[in-house]
Amino acid sequence: MMRKLLLFACLCSLAIFAGCSSKKHFKPEIISGKMEFKDKLSSPIQSVSRQGAILRDNTLITLENGITPIVLEKGYRFLAQDGDSYAIQKQCDEILIVRNGNEKLHKVPFSSCVLTASLKGDKLAMVLIDNTLVYYDIAKQKEIFSQKYPNVSAINSYLASPLMNDSYVIYPDLEGKILIYSIAQNKIVKDILVSSDKFFNNVIYLHAKGEYLLGATAKRVSAIINDKSFKYDVDLRDVKFYNDKVYVLGIDGEILELDHTLKLLRKVRLPFAVLSGIVIQNDTLYTLEKGGYVIVLNLKDFAPLVYKSNLSKKKSLFYTKDSIFYDKVYKRFE
Repeated sequence: MMRKLLLFACLCSLAIFAGCSSKKHFKPEIISGKMEFKDKLSSPIQSVSRQGAILRDNTLITLENGITPIVLEKGYRFLAQDGDSYAIQKQCDEILIVRNGNEKLHKVPFSSCVLTASLKGDKLAMVLIDNTLVYYDIAKQKEIFSQKYPNVSAINSYLASPLMNDSYVIYPDLEGKILIYSIAQNKIVKDILVSSDKFFNNVIYLHAKGEYLLGATAKRVSAIINDKSFKYDVDLRDVKFYNDKVYVLGIDGEILELDHTLKLLRKVRLPFAVLSGIVIQNDTLYTLEKGGYVIVLNLKDFAPLVYKSNLSKKKSLFYTKDSIFYDKVYKRFE
């Protein structure tokens, strides 16, 4: 089962980053200049998840901090971060909680593959490879909650991580649902269907604030506001919530701007463009195009500019709130 899921994930990842389904290529009519990625990494990117990237020399880059002082031991995967604490897993075995400087805080006996996780204090929320949701007490080395959902045969390589606060855990499952777990009641109190496609239907993006919840699969963006549901159907690569609006990269080269209820406000189409990664800084959206271009979209006039980059083709990409890391270089946007 694990090999099958990983195979499908790899195939989907190739589709995301290499645009293998596109027969034609993006050819900009106007190139506004050159944008170089001058900052260098200690080693090329080896593996990527939503929460972090591991370089070939095992240096860890995370969504929260960018380049960290953590150097993983061989065979470990990064799961989650909370401040200066990091959860890592050795293949499908034990989980370690380490601190900056690689100080080992806890060892969690485990025997299942964790696909995605979140860490908050001494609690760990996990989605396992067999679509089991787990809420774990690290200090007591005790499983507080576990619930199994149906197995899936194919997943998207982008996997959203659970969202945690003092009252709830919002889980993204692998079959297109968002499950809300009440810590006080120790049970799932809400089950929200985002989409029901058979393959590659896992939740790839989650955002929550107050009574607002946003989730997305590769086929649909869904918002829930005070128990009212809104949806927008689109074949997409990525999603970003920014300033009460939702920005979507479509697989056909579109960049969409939706309001918080998912009403389409504006869109721009770059024919045959294969876009990956979203960074938004100072009302400007940056994304990479697989042919070696950087797309810069001013959110005031929604007019895209195309810059030629110095990036190699078909390499791994990871991004944080203000930086894009690509292969062995990166750029911070201000």
